Amino acid sequence: MTSFEFVFGLISVITSLALTQMLSHCVALIRNFDRVRFSWRHACWAASAFMLLIGNWAAFWHVHNVQTWPMTDVLIRLTYVGILYAFCELVMPEAGTEGPLDLREYHAREGHRYKLLLLVFTTVVILALVRSATGFVNWLEMAKFAILAEANVLLALRARSVRLDTATAVVQVALTLVYMMSTLKILSS
Repeated sequence: MTSFEFVFGLISVITSLALTQMLSHCVALIRNFDRVRFSWRHACWAASAFMLLIGNWAAFWHVHNVQTWPMTDVLIRLTYVGILYAFCELVMPEAGTEGPLDLREYHAREGHRYKLLLLVFTTVVILALVRSATGFVNWLEMAKFAILAEANVLLALRARSVRLDTATAVVQVALTLVYMMSTLKILSS
């Protein structure tokens, strides 16, 4: 087993756990659909979490030729994958067994927390990419999606109007869709 396979295996386990949790929560929402009040803003953030999870997993293919993995590189990757797991877990509500499940209210109550986790995730990724960049232009190229997502999340955290909150949710879902598609494309090359 190569070092990459060992590290990627560990990252894949955490990613799989996050994906399992998200899918489980989605199934619970579908199961309890008669009690659910849908929210497009929440749906955008949940879709962003899903696409970011898949995109982040696929992005690890960039380092498949790395022969040695210093402990700090492993710990940094585990840190931001752990934060991403927490973001994915928090963005999806517990369905419970009784009472209404208002996703608009959930977003209003918990949105600040999961947006904050995404901000921490993007910050750690941006800082981690500094370590592997060969210069400023290379860092900027590698970190462009994280920088744009961080700027959008900062705006989302400051949003006081429903329109701005909705706009940042739509921008976030568009950013993560482009990110996921670009990283998945790497796997086919």
